[in-house]
Amino acid sequence: MKKETWLLTGGAGYIGTHIADEFIRAGKSVVIYDSLYQGLESRIIYLRAHHNVEIPFIKADIRDYNELESVTRTHKIDGIVHTAALKAVGESMEKSDEYFQVNLEATTELIAIAKRNNVKKFIFSSTAAVYGSPDSMEPCTEDGPKAPISPYGDSKYQAESVVTAFINTPGNHGTSLRFFNVVGAAAPELLDNSVENLVPIVLGKLNTGEAPTIFGTDYPTPDGTCVRDYVDVRDIARAHLAAADATTKLPETMNIGTGRGASVREIIKLVLDATKKSDTKVIEVERRAGDPAFLCADVTLAKSAMGFESKYSLEESVRSLF
Repeated sequence: MKKETWLLTGGAGYIGTHIADEFIRAGKSVVIYDSLYQGLESRIIYLRAHHNVEIPFIKADIRDYNELESVTRTHKIDGIVHTAALKAVGESMEKSDEYFQVNLEATTELIAIAKRNNVKKFIFSSTAAVYGSPDSMEPCTEDGPKAPISPYGDSKYQAESVVTAFINTPGNHGTSLRFFNVVGAAAPELLDNSVENLVPIVLGKLNTGEAPTIFGTDYPTPDGTCVRDYVDVRDIARAHLAAADATTKLPETMNIGTGRGASVREIIKLVLDATKKSDTKVIEVERRAGDPAFLCADVTLAKSAMGFESKYSLEESVRSLF
């Protein structure tokens, strides 16, 4: 049987390389397409050595549609995992046009390229940002209210509907996976370099001798700080593999999280304990606009549709960073 070949857009990114790692381990061939705007070629070099396989890497922008078409045709792509995106919520407020161009228009073009080249499988990396800032203390369900509060969340939400139209075409297969807060690493070489995510932010502060900051301590949560669902990046990768290998029709969208919440205060404490800096003073300041008190995933759909459950605990995720 011919090995499946998957095109991973944004495949040199933190999440993209973990998906590549999981797909290669499962016997699939991967082709990585990344502009290296946020991705790192060193991660691909690590994966090649780790798995002792050739991984074609195309350095190009997701908006270079001629290049995308050429890669899809040349490598006879069977499936696409689309993780390439701009993803800084604050930046999206200032550069909304570019966010819609990269996150929505490029997804629409990529779908058109998939159709022209008879690619039947498409898995879209979406986000919990589509839920916006819920005022509920209940976990988010896929069919619950969607009210993105940033151009980032809105561009991803609109892109989901393009993907949905594709996967609802007879003969096609796929889904949009909405990730919650991603944490952890399979190897030091694949660490998160994002300036957007809480754990790297805390580590960055500690490395420069600064104190971590908590924004808002008066939320209606057990310890007054925001509660989020932190899911291990290795679980995110496993969810993509489960979706790629599913033999029955998948739901159009699925939450990928743990179904458990952890507060900002708890996360900072875990990082301080892991770095043996438990006595570090933590700065507490006013709330930030738009931060919901509680944002966690209802994960029943991913379990019932493809038997997927997260397996890494938050402690394991934090430990994996050291």
